[in-house]
Amino acid sequence: MRTTYRALYRLGITPWDTEAIPAPLAAIVEGPTALPPGVAVDLGCGTGRQAVYLAANGWTVTGVDATPQALAAARARDAAGTGETGRIQWRLADVTDPAQVNPGGRITGTATLVLDNGCLHGIAEALRPGWAATVQTLAAPGCLLLIRGVPRRRRSIGPTGLAPDELPDLLGTGWDRLLSPAPVWHCYTRR
Repeated sequence: MRTTYRALYRLGITPWDTEAIPAPLAAIVEGPTALPPGVAVDLGCGTGRQAVYLAANGWTVTGVDATPQALAAARARDAAGTGETGRIQWRLADVTDPAQVNPGGRITGTATLVLDNGCLHGIAEALRPGWAATVQTLAAPGCLLLIRGVPRRRRSIGPTGLAPDELPDLLGTGWDRLLSPAPVWHCYTRR
């Protein structure tokens, strides 16, 4: 999928890049039971809409993407926007490699929110344990993991999707599943 995403960004074809902040994320940030701002990591941040939103609401954010064009757009969005300079670190990295996402171990165990808005469901099955290792490395106790992933389907154009019980198997022990905040969204908290 990485090659496909790079080609689509080069062509300017990004139907997943919408203006709206997803309702499950907005509820976590601004809702009646909002989390206090902390450290967030946006895995597969794309053009950075959610990372910039989080920073504008007081979060310290690391935005990670493997597509240079997407990350360039994210940096431009950040420079144009929040006035919260220094709150976002942009990282060109493979989300399935914890060492790339967290060079030097600076954010190990500090994330109170890990957001994956459509990244995992496009990662090849063989590489998904690397994604889980990245999440495990970053998450602090009590961390909220919020994932959007379409259901698994036959391979065609687009992401492979997620099987219903795939996430508990990937995450292993130490994570509790919370009620789904919306269709195709999954929520977990680290014990």
